[in-house]
Amino acid sequence: MEDNNLLILEYRESFADNLSIYAYGKILEKNQKRKCFYENNTQKRVKFENTMSSFNLDCGYISTNRVKSIAKDALNYNKIRIDDKKIIKEIKQAKSKNNKILDLKYFKIDDIPYITNDILKSIEFNNYNFIKNYDLLEEISNNNSIGIYIDEKDVIGNKINWVFISDAIKRLNKYVKQPIIYIFTNKNIENKISSIIPVKYINLKDWREEFYFLTSCKHKILLNTPSSYSVNFWAIILNNKDYYINIFDKNLKVKSKPQNWIGI
Repeated sequence: MEDNNLLILEYRESFADNLSIYAYGKILEKNQKRKCFYENNTQKRVKFENTMSSFNLDCGYISTNRVKSIAKDALNYNKIRIDDKKIIKEIKQAKSKNNKILDLKYFKIDDIPYITNDILKSIEFNNYNFIKNYDLLEEISNNNSIGIYIDEKDVIGNKINWVFISDAIKRLNKYVKQPIIYIFTNKNIENKISSIIPVKYINLKDWREEFYFLTSCKHKILLNTPSSYSVNFWAIILNNKDYYINIFDKNLKVKSKPQNWIGI
């Protein structure tokens, strides 16, 4: 396949951001007849893919130098959408109105219809040997659990809208009988927010267990913050039944949404 049909995707530090990148790649391959190549120079790929079921299937890989080379070609052909921090600045400075940067970090609510069952199946965990706290998992699965992930970076950077979280919990209290709110957060910040919201704070050492337990919560709250958004989004998508309720920040400016998503 010619270079001007390639899409280069770069893995990130965040597990959930990588879910977005992978899903975008599969959607573009299907809808735009493009072959996706994924960055191959970092341990982030190995750590990410070894956790999931079938990420090594039907994916091409390309070296960092090759990414840079194709990026330079993009400046001339204007046909390659690329997401590589090292060359975004170079592309933006090019004197061409047709060059576009594809933002793959955050999957939007409007994109949900594109996440087909085959994509969902491909991002399931390969095994569940990381689960240690079975009592907690049973508790979460058997009650009207409300889950929310709060990243330490968003708290330190004052990115959290505590009023939104409080309003979201109040709204869910109207729809859900005897809800129990589980906030998955870093132990270092638990004391900082324990006085703000009276809920159960969960801190698990294994990020896989943490993500799976969050996913297992029936109802979710989607934060509109840089470091917490993707984790909450994919936890919703991977366990989203019609009778579950998901609250999101109306500042996300959603054009269309599933019926069980509520913006406040």
